Amino acid sequence: MQKNLYISLCCCLLVAVACKRPTPAVTDEESGSTIAFANVERPGIAYTGDAACSSCHEQEYAGFQEHGMAHSYYAVDETDRNETFGIDALYHEETDLYYRPVRTDSGYYQEEYRLDSSGDVVHSMIRKMDYVVGSGGAAQTYLTDDNGWLYEMPLTWYTQRNRWDFSPGYDVSNIRFDRLIPDRCMACHNGYPADLPYLEGKFNSVPNGITCERCHGPGRLHVDERLSDPDATTNIDTTIVNPAHLQLDRRLDVCQQCHLNGSIDILRSGRSAFDFQPSQLLSDHRAMFISRELEDEGIKVISHADRMQQSECYIQTLDAPRPMECTTCHNPHEGFRTKGPEYFTDTCKSCHSVSRLQEVVTADLKSSHADASNCISCHMPKEEASDVPHSSFTDHFIRVIDEGDKASASPAAMTSRDVSMAPLFERDSGSEEGEIYRGMALITFGRQQADEESISAGVGAIEDVVQPGASFVEAEFLVGLGHLYLGDVERAIPWLESVVRRDPDDPEKLNALAQAYETDGRDKNAIQRLYVRGLTIQPLRVDMRLNYGRFLLAYGDVDKAIDEFEDASREQPSNATALFNLGTAYLQAGDMDRAEKNLTKSLRLDPDNQEALGNLGFLHAGAGRQEEAEEYFVRAVSVDESNAVALGNLGAFYLNTGRQRSAIDVLNKAVGIDSSFADALANLSLAYFQTGDIESSRQFAERAIAAKPDHPLASQILDAL
Repeated sequence: MQKNLYISLCCCLLVAVACKRPTPAVTDEESGSTIAFANVERPGIAYTGDAACSSCHEQEYAGFQEHGMAHSYYAVDETDRNETFGIDALYHEETDLYYRPVRTDSGYYQEEYRLDSSGDVVHSMIRKMDYVVGSGGAAQTYLTDDNGWLYEMPLTWYTQRNRWDFSPGYDVSNIRFDRLIPDRCMACHNGYPADLPYLEGKFNSVPNGITCERCHGPGRLHVDERLSDPDATTNIDTTIVNPAHLQLDRRLDVCQQCHLNGSIDILRSGRSAFDFQPSQLLSDHRAMFISRELEDEGIKVISHADRMQQSECYIQTLDAPRPMECTTCHNPHEGFRTKGPEYFTDTCKSCHSVSRLQEVVTADLKSSHADASNCISCHMPKEEASDVPHSSFTDHFIRVIDEGDKASASPAAMTSRDVSMAPLFERDSGSEEGEIYRGMALITFGRQQADEESISAGVGAIEDVVQPGASFVEAEFLVGLGHLYLGDVERAIPWLESVVRRDPDDPEKLNALAQAYETDGRDKNAIQRLYVRGLTIQPLRVDMRLNYGRFLLAYGDVDKAIDEFEDASREQPSNATALFNLGTAYLQAGDMDRAEKNLTKSLRLDPDNQEALGNLGFLHAGAGRQEEAEEYFVRAVSVDESNAVALGNLGAFYLNTGRQRSAIDVLNKAVGIDSSFADALANLSLAYFQTGDIESSRQFAERAIAAKPDHPLASQILDAL
């Protein structure tokens, strides 16, 4: 991991006293009791939005509008745009694609394009930048809106370096414009949206920025009661959460809901991404796990919140009336970016007075412990983040940093060798429940990273303590998915069946069982019932609709398959798979015009779809347009020369156009890659037959029959020989 830690040789004495806070705290910690706030205890209390807060809490509202959280998500417009446009495009070598931001009279866009060897543009796609994610402290990432579906875009503006580069993760795996925004991302980068059941990436409505209610809970009860009775009857108004009245651990969890990160987080049974409320314990909402490697290095979780809690400033003030916590330095009702370093160093000096420091430091360090000194630059240095390019973050582990201090403040990515994980919360350590969640974390990580070892370890961990039909439905579902991913459909089906029996209204679970049944060759009607039920519950599940359409196409119901693919492409107009499937279905139906139209649209979205290229090749060949057909077949091979099917298609085209020698060369490559490719073996036999090489023809015909005993062409050739 590349690190850039700024080391200082200065030192100071950490004095264990209470710290100055921006506002005094009134807590109920002495009695150890937990206050029940009605707005989070009663179900169904509505959110109001920040405007409802402003009329009574003018100062707090105005201050919060200067804070980055209030600007964490907003629509792109002409106001105060700080990005630079007209730059050279960024090149993604693995995908051979260029990207650049574009500003026009109609708005802001990102363009993707490809050049051929002559420098001519052979592919271009432009998507509008509709929303900004990030207040600009480190970076601003952009979302594009496609019929309400929100997708992350490939380029991010890194404000600390004033430059464009690929969005985090895109340099490793370029997902282009196809990364849907999951609930867990939206939950921390914005206020809670009005979500749609059983759906991620599309919402009924989305707020602009994190709101007051994220830290205070839903406000409708409070607004209604205070408007009817402006004077609260008790010292603590329990119609709204005031974090100052919470015990320390619950106060910290208000911040840690987004500023504490594990390697993998798993929502607890019955919880959702959008139902954590202030005053609740974070450990009741999710299980969090970190890699053993990081634990062995003495760093449990790499994040601001956990780093702060390793600091003596925090540890030594836990029993003080006003212990150090996040809000000791960060006033959520006040912006700080324009205030200079003294905004934070004044808080340090409220505990570590300059006069006292001058008494305890050596003579050579007195000048760096004066009134004008910046405590933060030495004791909380900035470090380059390993997972966010061109960005540095303040290390919240407050300490005297020596030359040999190797601790890292930057988030560390897990790797495929991290097949065991340590729980962050004590309740998950040494318990059966904790082992189940650890298994879920391993399976989740393995599916994200295509790491079969982690999936297998997670499946084993859960199966050691859970049988189908137990109370952990989501854990059982992941076991079923894990077996399905590992290719063991027979072991997957009992788990998935058990899950669907107890949760028959979740389209994701119905979809998984339907796919397992398909793989296992189960009854057609049973499979169809699962797909139809899932789509009846949530018609917007495009992934399930595509699977259902593919299922119908496989059973020859072309017209119904076309209907499903049409619905899918209307719902997600930029879904290349939907358009490809639709074009392929029209090809099977003999509607060449609609087939060509949709396959071509699919290729504009995904220029490297070898199947779409091959199908367009067949379409043009069937229409007698040999030059166009050859172009598509050659393009398909150029995308991936190890694709036996693409080579087989090109070889068959050469054979059909009388170029036997070219066919033999290409088909030999195809069967060299896939020795059981019956169609390529039979075509190769025919090519040798046509060139008079009878022995080679017989040899490849026999190999084709061995691969597929009833292959018609190979049988005809052997009969002729």
